[in-house]
Amino acid sequence: MKLKEYQAKKLFRRFGIPTPNGKLVRSPEEAGRVARELQGAVVIKPQLNVKGRGKVGGIGFADSVEGTVIEAERLLNTTILSEKVELLLVEKKIEIAQEIYVAVTVDYDVRRPLIIASDRGGIDIEQIAVETPERLIRIHISLLKELSDSDLSPVQSMLGYDVSDIVKKLYTIFIENDAEMVEINPIVRNTAGNLCAVDAVLNVNDDAIYRHELLKPIQEEILREDPISAEAQENNWTYIDLPGTIGILSSGAGLTMAILDLIQAAGGQAANFLDTAQFDDEGIYKAFDLLLRTKPVKVLFVNIFAGLNRCDLLARGICRYIEDHRSDVPLVVRMVGNAEKEGHRILKDIGITPYSSLEKAISSAVDLGGKH
Repeated sequence: MKLKEYQAKKLFRRFGIPTPNGKLVRSPEEAGRVARELQGAVVIKPQLNVKGRGKVGGIGFADSVEGTVIEAERLLNTTILSEKVELLLVEKKIEIAQEIYVAVTVDYDVRRPLIIASDRGGIDIEQIAVETPERLIRIHISLLKELSDSDLSPVQSMLGYDVSDIVKKLYTIFIENDAEMVEINPIVRNTAGNLCAVDAVLNVNDDAIYRHELLKPIQEEILREDPISAEAQENNWTYIDLPGTIGILSSGAGLTMAILDLIQAAGGQAANFLDTAQFDDEGIYKAFDLLLRTKPVKVLFVNIFAGLNRCDLLARGICRYIEDHRSDVPLVVRMVGNAEKEGHRILKDIGITPYSSLEKAISSAVDLGGKH
């Protein structure tokens, strides 16, 4: 579960991490009222499920009530990174003296939590790693012991004890909420020398939410705002929205992530993906119906790796959906496994030539979806 910025900040405040004063709004008039309450310059931030809004002009700034109303009008009901803006966070603008990056995530290679910090906040962590790796602190923590001051000595040396204290609180949030990623980029030091988290990212393991009373209402709120994800969850599927052009239907989280990487490496970008469990012809029919209702895509890539599933049954489900719902969206199918030959034959009969090679199928999907 990916929390929106305002939801993550609410949790951060519970753990003692300072954030700017602000409120959520759904109209320009509300935004103006909040700006009047805050009495000064404000930042107007769309609350989205995707990152990178600032790079495409998706964050507004204003020095007056009138300017806030104008910026809110500009942002509301527009589409940023393929997502419609319906909710804004209006916050008091912080006078920034220093930007810092801090995060806790999972290093799956060594199966340990990883603390990351840098004095180059405000830019992508990947950019820091490439351009100034010497400014990047990486600390692996054992789950068998508590985080200690000695663990954080590199953070204290580069960034100060106050940042080290924030990292401790982030680590507590990470552990106590079964998080996969908790990040502040940037946490800023203002002109008075105080720290404030002007952004917030928190991703939590879906399977652990039942253990956390603070997270249950947030999950309910997210599902109310995102009926597609709610419908997917009802079927024990996972739906993730992304900013690209290629829709993906696949089975198995590991294989789906590999497909995302291969698409990126081939020059394409996923628009979304639906990760499904084992299903039959009716299941794939329902999955097609859900995925093609989400948002426009240039191509739909379907990966079928059939073990307990049967390629022939899934092919029949695809055929039935196409017969019932005519669509102009090109379809690329990679199909291997149980009853593969029969599945290929069924699809070829309706003019779809499935692939056995994953790489060739992805190349075709990227050609149709366009390279970024």
